[in-house]
Amino acid sequence: MKYGIGIDTGGTFTDSVIVDFSAKRLVSKAKALTTKQDLRIGIQNSLAALDNSLFQEVKLVSLSTTLATNSVVEGKGARVGLIVIVPDENSFRLPANIPANEIAVIRGAHNLGGIETAPLDIDAARKAVRRMKGGVDAFAVSGYFSIYNAAHELQLKDLIAAECGHPAVCGHELSSGVGMVERAVTAALNASLLPVIGELLDAVIQILAEKNIRAPLMVVRGDGSLISEKAARSRPVETVLSGPAASVIGACWLTGLNDAVVADMGGTTTDIGVITGAIPASSENGAVVGGWRTRVRSIDMWTAGLGGDSRIQVKSAEEVIIGPRRVVPLSLAARQCPVLKDTLRNLAATQGPALKDLDLDFFTLVKMPPFAVGKYERLMLDALDGKALHRAEIEKVGGPSVNIDRFVTLGFVAEVSFTPTDLLHVMGSLSLWDGAACEVAMKFYEKKTGLSREGLIALFFGEIIEKLKYNIAAKSLAEEGVTFTSRESRDFLARLLKMGGDGGIAVHFSLKRPLVAVGAPVKSYFPKVASDLGAQLIVPEHAEVANAAGAVTGRVTAMEQVFVRPLRPVGFAVVAAGEHKIFDEVEPAIIYAEQIARAAAERRATETGGNNLETTIHTEEKSAPLASGWGKTIFLELKITAMAIGQPYL
Repeated sequence: MKYGIGIDTGGTFTDSVIVDFSAKRLVSKAKALTTKQDLRIGIQNSLAALDNSLFQEVKLVSLSTTLATNSVVEGKGARVGLIVIVPDENSFRLPANIPANEIAVIRGAHNLGGIETAPLDIDAARKAVRRMKGGVDAFAVSGYFSIYNAAHELQLKDLIAAECGHPAVCGHELSSGVGMVERAVTAALNASLLPVIGELLDAVIQILAEKNIRAPLMVVRGDGSLISEKAARSRPVETVLSGPAASVIGACWLTGLNDAVVADMGGTTTDIGVITGAIPASSENGAVVGGWRTRVRSIDMWTAGLGGDSRIQVKSAEEVIIGPRRVVPLSLAARQCPVLKDTLRNLAATQGPALKDLDLDFFTLVKMPPFAVGKYERLMLDALDGKALHRAEIEKVGGPSVNIDRFVTLGFVAEVSFTPTDLLHVMGSLSLWDGAACEVAMKFYEKKTGLSREGLIALFFGEIIEKLKYNIAAKSLAEEGVTFTSRESRDFLARLLKMGGDGGIAVHFSLKRPLVAVGAPVKSYFPKVASDLGAQLIVPEHAEVANAAGAVTGRVTAMEQVFVRPLRPVGFAVVAAGEHKIFDEVEPAIIYAEQIARAAAERRATETGGNNLETTIHTEEKSAPLASGWGKTIFLELKITAMAIGQPYL
């Protein structure tokens, strides 16, 4: 008999389970609060509540986490310097709001055949690195057609190592997909996540050693497969959507369903995926997270910034904004800091016009930053240690020039406000923490909006339901090829979903697949969501730990792509990031390309912790019609994809 431990470290809770591989059943489960100031505490508390007598028989520990996804959504992580290499630096423009703190564009390029068409501007690269190194923690590098020749990216990586020693991430190391900008975004996100995932893995390894659990540690990737701890450290962006991917795998395992829409409502996000024929829908181009499309292989998830800990911001009775920012629920903060209720009572007693711009906008210290801070910043951080203070109080301590939001972005300070979790306390559906603090908050909102307590509950609950309905409907329609890209079209869909028959038109939506809801709050919200969407709702046993359960049921996969292209006037080139070889005939070129693709995929799968590998080869030919000659085509490219799949090494 062999057991596996699954751990999911989410934004709010750390879940853990023990799964019996032989009987294919969950035998022990536990939940504990995630402790961002020291992740080890939450993990220790969760594992301590499991059946520790089984630990000696554990053969695998597997980890899924929403931390990478949440960090992207919330814009947190290391400071990143992004350097992109393009044919003409004067005519190239990156999109606005690229996820990097410093950006440089320098000259250098290769073509589709992997031939250098513009040499790398080493002088410009060196100047860029020297300019950035004092203000960033890591570098990301993305080059033009680097998937066909990675020489320029590797040169720049060596230069960064020589100049400052900061970690450097190359786009070709993370994706073989076309799209230099998308690879640049992926590399930048990967660089920003290095300390986020590194801290988590350090915590887990230390705890496993303390509990004498001698088993390999693996991490769930965004496509639901597993990678070794070492691989996850260097490619943390591959764990974006790790938690949601594990929840889809866990939903399949817990329900036995082959076709379903899976919605995972966590603390920060609600993630929606579709299972067809027991296979989660995947996107080789990567899923959209935090407004950015990554270039790593992932389950095709629809991520909405709505979770149990999303901030409910009340502008007026007509304007309520829920998410995407995650905050600490008032009920939890008040339990940890009881004097918070006194401040809430004072705010609830506010009279007159001052109420209009006042909100429940509190902050608390997560941990002290490791870098030097100014005198007034130190005063502010000391004041927040063990307390939750309103923004107005913080300005009195640190002064108006102290930017507390910067420390929130860096993860050293957490916001505290009213959330859907607090709403459940008010509604009597939840009694985890300090419900009395939530009641005081409701009195504040009553005065600010002029609504009754019942009216506020209906307003908040209705907004949450409508947002869940919209995202599930939009994801389901996207599976049928119907997308809503403009603001007008999204507003139109939202209005349609609200037309349930109260007006002159009734619109009925019907999901043909069952709706499987997992996550701690789903029993409160999803019966109404499923009813309005005409869906069969299934909330499986152990739904609250589906992510942890899914973490131990995945397999190890690795994919590699190699291209065969015709040369002019004769010959064929085999092209990959680290390969460029010429052949006179196409058949030997294809044979060689398949060989190196297979070898690379199997090597990657083995390095990431897999064994008993099965490898498949898929070829895709691209051709174009000739300008003259009916029915005739010209061969442009053969893409060879090798996929190695195996069991995790126990």
